Amino acid sequence: MRFYHLVLCAIFVISSQKLNAQETQAGPILEEFGTVFSIPDPDLTLSKDENYKILFDIYTDQGGEAEINPLLNTVARFLNMHGQTGMKKEQLSIVVIMHGAGAKNALNEEAYLKKFGRTNPNAELLKALDSVGVNLYICGQSFYSRGFSPADLAEPVKLSLSAMTALVHFQKDGYQLINFN
Repeated sequence: MRFYHLVLCAIFVISSQKLNAQETQAGPILEEFGTVFSIPDPDLTLSKDENYKILFDIYTDQGGEAEINPLLNTVARFLNMHGQTGMKKEQLSIVVIMHGAGAKNALNEEAYLKKFGRTNPNAELLKALDSVGVNLYICGQSFYSRGFSPADLAEPVKLSLSAMTALVHFQKDGYQLINFN
């Protein structure tokens, strides 16, 4: 009987260690968004001695009208996972271009409420990204094609002529494109 108790205890300890290893953590760059798994000793990371220019292309929204766009939250995740490796936010120059279905993420509270009958679930995330230096752009073509105007734009978001214009502009300036739509 004692043997079975030891086996059960061992299973419990191993299981709880696996569960603990699989929990996500907040921060260190954005505490309220972008939780990530801590990866001990990964074989591949970004160099802590370099600066990076990253361009996120977001043209879908799997979160719908009621939830944060998970792709926009991935920008926060990117910051946090690299922050956990010791990188400083100043080493990561990040630009986000939203277009297509992602255009609604750039609406201010009043316009979102008018269009969808609720507040913009991305509003606080946009402010948080802006607060750590992420540059946010909306495709003017996508925005206008959906009947929106500059008065509908959320405060931290800037208007680009088009997503294509922003993609060409920032890639020409050395930004690495991340397109995970």
